[in-house]
Amino acid sequence: MREEKEALTLEDLQEQHREIAELIGLDGLLKLADVYGGTSLYIPQVRELMKNRVYKAILEEYDGTNIKQLSGKYQVSEATVYKILKDKIGKVQIPGQMSFADFGI
Repeated sequence: MREEKEALTLEDLQEQHREIAELIGLDGLLKLADVYGGTSLYIPQVRELMKNRVYKAILEEYDGTNIKQLSGKYQVSEATVYKILKDKIGKVQIPGQMSFADFGI
């Protein structure tokens, strides 16, 4: 089998497999086939791959007042920014939101 794999060319492949090999190389396709052959493989969108990096940047750039700006810069909703901040740093004061302390409670 090893010799057959080494002799394999793009022309030997079916069209849908050839497209993948043209994108990632024949060796890359063979590695995928060795690891995931016969299974369904989900390829995430680039945005999903970038999610952790974007969330980290939001946390690093948050200054207590810039939720709207971070939302626009990273193309996520303000609700997502609040969720990221809440999950990582706890309570986030929403501008204009009153707390019970404001009422002396």
